[in-house]
Amino acid sequence: MVSTYLSYDLVSRDLRSSMNRTASQAQVQRDTEYYKENIGKVTSVDEFVDNYRLYNYAMTAFGLDDMAYAKAFMKKVLESDLSDEDSFANKLSDARYRDFAAAYQFDKGTEVPMTSNQLDDAIGLYNQSIENLDTSIQTETNYYNAMMGGISSVDEFLSNERLRSYMFTAFEIDENTYDRDLIRGLMTSDLDDENSYFNTEILPKATSANETVSANAQTLSDIEARQTAVTTIAALEALPQSVSDIDDQISALEASKSDAGADVDAIQAEIDGLETQKAGLYTAAGVENQSEISGAISTQQAIVDSYASTLPALGAETTALVSQLNAENSTAASYLKYAAGYQNIVLAFDFNADGSVPEEGPMTEENQQSINNNYIFLQERLTKTGAMLNDEYFRSVVNTFTTVDEMFADSRVVNYLESAFGLSTYPAVVSSTLENAITSDPDDPDSYLNSQYKGREYYDNLVALSRTFNFQDDGTLPDGVLPVDESQLDILSSRYYSGYNDVDEAADEAAIEALRNAIDSFNTDDGGIATVDDLLGNSAVYEFAMKAVGLDSDEVTKRVMKQVLMSDLQDPKSFVYTLKDDRYVEFAKLFNFNTSGDLTWPVMAQSELTMQEYASQYIINKSKFADENEKEKIKSDASDESKYYQDKIADMESLDELLSDRRLIDFVLVSKGIDPDDVTDDYMKQMFQSDLDDPKSFANTEPDYRFAEIVASFNFDENGNVIRAEADSLQTDGDVMETVNLYLRQTIESQQGEDNTGVRLALYFERNAPNLVDEYDLLGDEAMVEVFRTTFGFTEEFSTMDIDQQAKYVEKNLDLSDFQDPEKLKKFIGRFTAMYDAENSTSNSPALTLLTGSSGTGISADLMLSIASLKSG
Repeated sequence: MVSTYLSYDLVSRDLRSSMNRTASQAQVQRDTEYYKENIGKVTSVDEFVDNYRLYNYAMTAFGLDDMAYAKAFMKKVLESDLSDEDSFANKLSDARYRDFAAAYQFDKGTEVPMTSNQLDDAIGLYNQSIENLDTSIQTETNYYNAMMGGISSVDEFLSNERLRSYMFTAFEIDENTYDRDLIRGLMTSDLDDENSYFNTEILPKATSANETVSANAQTLSDIEARQTAVTTIAALEALPQSVSDIDDQISALEASKSDAGADVDAIQAEIDGLETQKAGLYTAAGVENQSEISGAISTQQAIVDSYASTLPALGAETTALVSQLNAENSTAASYLKYAAGYQNIVLAFDFNADGSVPEEGPMTEENQQSINNNYIFLQERLTKTGAMLNDEYFRSVVNTFTTVDEMFADSRVVNYLESAFGLSTYPAVVSSTLENAITSDPDDPDSYLNSQYKGREYYDNLVALSRTFNFQDDGTLPDGVLPVDESQLDILSSRYYSGYNDVDEAADEAAIEALRNAIDSFNTDDGGIATVDDLLGNSAVYEFAMKAVGLDSDEVTKRVMKQVLMSDLQDPKSFVYTLKDDRYVEFAKLFNFNTSGDLTWPVMAQSELTMQEYASQYIINKSKFADENEKEKIKSDASDESKYYQDKIADMESLDELLSDRRLIDFVLVSKGIDPDDVTDDYMKQMFQSDLDDPKSFANTEPDYRFAEIVASFNFDENGNVIRAEADSLQTDGDVMETVNLYLRQTIESQQGEDNTGVRLALYFERNAPNLVDEYDLLGDEAMVEVFRTTFGFTEEFSTMDIDQQAKYVEKNLDLSDFQDPEKLKKFIGRFTAMYDAENSTSNSPALTLLTGSSGTGISADLMLSIASLKSG
């Protein structure tokens, strides 16, 4: 008889070849092909357990074939929420049930417009865009100032896109609609030259516009005066009837005085009120009595008649004229506004009439600084560069003021103080609030500051403001005293730099909160974001994302952005790539829509479930044999590493990114129980470049099939780009490969057990021993207990001992961490097989029942449901 170890070694020394031989067996091959072709079509638990071939294949793969009959029990396992520690599968002591449930997750969640990682990416991009703004402002300002020193003509200036854009921002000119000839004419104009472009083209139109406004103003005034007269006539004509009605009421009240029990005083009071009302009617109409009404009407009618020759008839014609005049005024006012801006451009530049640069340069230093300031302060938010200018300005003017009123007439100073003292975010705080604080004595309990503001949230801020300035109660300064002591200026600057962006930061926090709420409350049945059109209509999400990637929603149409969102990022010819602008690609990556505009699964290097499984297994493998004093720290470090892994994988775009980050590679290897020190970068590169469909590829010929499982768990195409996997499929490619490999291992073990139960036990132990966490893990598996008992010569009575006593014997005889080392594991199995052969003289062993579960009798599903809800030990 061949020894147990030799039979085991023939299978184990080249397990890949053994699995390939088993896979080529006709029945195994048919069952495996059926599984691969059909598992992706399953959509429900019932459909799965009712498909005999799929269900039994899966149950065999996970060593649960003896439980295949207990469908009700297995349905509860499959329906378990593995994120809930109290779910059915998690409460079972046998880890095989949880592994089975993890392999077949029917609830994969709902397609969402943004995953949590995409949401974090959007917020990260948004924050980064804010940080980049100040750098961009400084860069563009430095460029503008440097280039202006060497510019040779106005045409050279206008041909330089960066210079032109800088100047357009400073003067609020729309880059998309500007008239080059107009701008050139203004930049080469001289206000003192009557033949310059401004004086010949702009000024006449501005003068005409001004005349139009003046003439129209007179006409509109006449129309209003006539309408007032018409309204007055109508009131006068109605006055007699109104007076008559009041007189009738007075007569009735006079008569009621003689009624029995009448309250004469009350009635008289009512009569007096009516008399006052009648007098008021006369006063409002501009007459004293009835006799003056006719004359007053004649006077007003004369006013109306006086406009007969200059104004159209009352009614529709006049209404049309008013509309026309208002439109003309609006157009003229708009042009006058532009003309004022045009004049500022003329004043800013000194180009000669022919566009050349005069000897003294294209503009003065003062005008250049003015343009710099305009550019900086016209940005969408105040940055550090703008804050520095504000601080310089404040320092230069604050001690030139002699009274509080003078200082508070400067709005720039007021804004500075609001920011410096943390008051800019309080709507109730206005300019007068600050003024009252500065002129109050904070040490006087009866001062305005203490009587009006004490107890308010910003009271301490006002006190600090008051103590900083030296103004007296009347708003003046003591003789020889400055508003602020020089020693306070640096403190004020520090305060200002801490608070200058409080308003913007509060707005940012509100925008981020609105974004999170919009995504968190996503519900396609309740007006949520289910289509591209829904997203475009949700300003909280759309506007935020546009700002995050640096796109202006006022400049880019939603029609274009809709096509961007519906682009296939895996197709280099899709619309988004034709724009030749990475900002649009970044925008599309933030959301999950297909080419029809509907929600789809995100493009990720690994599915979220796979990432979570890798992360969970990594933490287990890193901490399971740690010293108790260090275990918490190791778990914490492992959790941090898991977060790093999931964050990186969620944003990964290519295989190169994975292979270039050894932390990620090591994480994957540890998760699969492989020692990273034994695996080189080049080895992993060859693995990932293998064709898993080619049985002769590097990955498929590697003896350790776990490497191929790793490759299959990722979603890379042949070019190494991340692709969108079919996330709605029951299993990923990696899960399918793991299941098939498990099935082949189980089949090998089963077939070997037909000839020698010891070989089956050895192969079983070899497969599962590296996953043991503690002694109770081993004791919870009867087959592994049999290996332990046989190896160390314990009798069958060993299993009847107290479980804690059994654990002590296991701990005394075994170091479970040794099973992480393949050589030590192999050596242990050699000892087991020797002891097994010594103990068993025949191949007929009762140990067989420990692996097959066959005892001649069945267990009812109801009984199993009751037993399985309890954990042993």
